[in-house]
Amino acid sequence: MKVDEIYYRIINAVNFFLGGVGSITIDELKEVNPSVERIAKDMRTLSNILKDLAGSSYEDQNLAINALQCCLIMEELAIAVSEEREGDFDELFRKLELHTKVP
Repeated sequence: MKVDEIYYRIINAVNFFLGGVGSITIDELKEVNPSVERIAKDMRTLSNILKDLAGSSYEDQNLAINALQCCLIMEELAIAVSEEREGDFDELFRKLELHTKVP
């Protein structure tokens, strides 16, 4: 599997997640299955694989960096959910959306 294929799977997962949480409450977000924390952990694993596969290719490294950014934001979101910081959601969702627009 190529770096760009894994990258687009991550982006598609983020888009799917964003599409499903548009106007969701914190209590509903806590009940999402798989959990935001589980999604973030899986994204971290894929991000690490991408980093290893990217090698010296500038384009592949760029994709790996953007995937890591999505992962970090999902990890922030998981923390916000666990700490019930609903006020952070809009900004985190906005950041995620920005990273899904990057080729």
